[in-house]
This record gives sequence, structure tokens and C-alpha cells, in this order.
Amino acid sequence: MALEDVARASAGARAMFLTAAAVPLLFVISGLAIRYAAFASVSEEPGFAAYAHALCRWDCAWYIDISEQGYERFPIPDHSNVGRWGFFPLYPMLVAAIRVVFPFQTILVATITSIVCSYAACLVAWPLLDKNMRAYVLYCAFLLSGPFSFHFTTFLSEPLFVLLTSCVFLALKRSSYLAAGVSSALLSATRLVGVFVVFATVIQMFREHREQGGSTLSFLRWVFGRPDLLVAVLISPAGLFAYILFLYLTVGDGFAFLHIQRAFGRVAGNPLVFLWDGLSTVPTIGWLPTAPQWSAMAAITGLALSAVLAARRQYGSALFCALCIILPLITNLASMVRYIVGLAPLTMLLAVLLSASRLIWVAALVLFLGACYFTTVAWIGGYLALV
Repeated sequence: MALEDVARASAGARAMFLTAAAVPLLFVISGLAIRYAAFASVSEEPGFAAYAHALCRWDCAWYIDISEQGYERFPIPDHSNVGRWGFFPLYPMLVAAIRVVFPFQTILVATITSIVCSYAACLVAWPLLDKNMRAYVLYCAFLLSGPFSFHFTTFLSEPLFVLLTSCVFLALKRSSYLAAGVSSALLSATRLVGVFVVFATVIQMFREHREQGGSTLSFLRWVFGRPDLLVAVLISPAGLFAYILFLYLTVGDGFAFLHIQRAFGRVAGNPLVFLWDGLSTVPTIGWLPTAPQWSAMAAITGLALSAVLAARRQYGSALFCALCIILPLITNLASMVRYIVGLAPLTMLLAVLLSASRLIWVAALVLFLGACYFTTVAWIGGYLALV
């Protein structure tokens, strides 16, 4: 009887695993179908290659250049005054490495790689969502077939950023601090704000220390007495430091990724002023919000969801997300929608909140799938709020 119980448990676990693997695969297929239908409605050129090129908008072109040509070693006269240094290297390097094995067009390799990364991010989200199937379905739909799924299925940093962020928080949930440190190091080489995840690691360490009966004053002594914790913290920003060293040795300016932001129109200012300016940019024709209004509302929504995370005692996730919003907001509202939807803790929280009621869950799922078509058309058409 005991053996039969183990066999049943194993069979149930396998069925659950297969279901968890099948759900995002279903949305990979549906997302491709919906986005391709949107592409076909505005383009006369058929084929997956044409589809991949059509979805390669805005920053995607920069990542293709980095993957194929690397970074400029000095400003080039009579060329664009905007260097590639502002885009972090890990994802272009990954695509370049895969292209060595599969020598196809860069955008084709990158598109497939992005889909695989987003699929993997969904699998990692399964335990993070505590195996809540309704929330999991909604999260997978949002990532792979939702209104912003083109961000996660073309050559942008979001697919890898979401995957590595999820890996960090899963490792922290399981108190695997070295794994969290390695994932954090890779995250800091993917986007600048990835370096902030080290605060989530420290907060989780502090929480574990307190749960074991330790005092606040003894926390540092406890960390220094655990080499694995110390190494996890110290290696977390390694990706950023490696990129700084590379830029210093090749360009002569280790912080070129910051200094080049002026060429993109990013200059430090008051984030409250940027929010007010965005909200007050009312449409002159029609009733739809303007691109600055969408960006400002996205930033406010992201900060509000970060506060909800804090209220749920998920302090590490809350602080990480808030810092990832505030840092770019200090410069302007550009790409704010993309930055918000690329924060895995926020989208997971949203999936959990919307899945509390079956009726709301169904409505959200239908809305995600239906909006995918129209936002993809807007993305291909160059709608600024989606940049």
C-alpha cells in the first residue's frame, strides 16, 4: 500500500509537471498566431523572417548591431552621436554565441531565443506562484500571448531580464544564496537596474537570520561567518563591474553607458515633474491618452504595485521593483511601459490579484489575448508609448 501511495504521488507530480510545461507552450503557439495575424494585416510580405524583422523595432536594432559588430571603441566621425554603450552586453553576447552554432540571420536566432527565455521564465514562475494554476495561466498568457508579448519575443533585453529576475527570487525562496548571487551577476550584465536585486538578497538573508532567532545587531557577524552568504553578496554586481572594466579598457570611459544617455535625451531631473508633465500632456484629437500619459500611468501603477508587494511583506521584491522604476524615472518617461511590464514580481503579483475571482480571471485572460492583436499592430506602426 505504501508503494502504491508513492506511485500515485509520483504520477500526480508528473502530471502536474507536464501541465505546467504545456500551459506556456500553448501560449507560445497562440501568441505567435495572434502576432502573426497582426503582422499579416499590415504587411504584404509573408513568412516568419519578415514577421521577425517587422517586430524588430526601436532598441532591437541596437542589440542586432552589438551582436553582429560589438561595441564601438571610439566615437566615429560622420556617424550617429549615439553609441551602443548604453545597451548592456549579456543578451547580445548570448545571441552571438548561439548564432555560431546555428548560423541564421541574427533576428531569427534572437526571436527564437527570446521565446525560449520567456518560456523558461514561465516555468520558473510556477513555484514562485506557489503552484497557483489560475495565476500561472494568467502570467503565461501575459508574457507569451498578452498585450505586451512582443517585448518578450523579439530582440530586447526583457526576455532574459525576466528569466534571470525569476531565477534570483526562486533561489532566494529556497535559500540558495550562491545560485541567487550568480543569477544576480548575470542580471547586472543584462540591464543596469539588475544590480539592485542585491538588496533583495540582503533582505532575505536578514529575514532568515531573524527567523533563526538572531538579533539585528548580530546580523553582520552572522553574514561574515557564512562564506556562502558573503560570496553571494559580493558577486551580485560582478556583471556590471565587468562591463565597466571592458568599457574602461576599450573606450577609456568605464561609465560610458551612463554618459551616453544624454545623446538619448535622458538628463537627470525631478521625477515628480516628469510624472506631472506626462499626465498633463492631454490629447489634442480624440480621447485616447497620449504616449506620455500612458508612460506616466504605467510608472504610477508600477509604484503602486510595489507598495502592494511591501504590504504583503515581500520587501525584497518591493524594493527591487521600486528602484527599477525610480532610476529611469529620474531621467524621463521614455520606455516606462516596457520597463514596468518587464518586472517579473509586479506581473506575477498582478496575475495573483486578477486570479482571485474566477470571473475576473476569465475576463483578464480574454482581454490579454484580444489586446495582443491590436498592440502588436501599434508596435509595428511605431506607437511611442510602447517603445
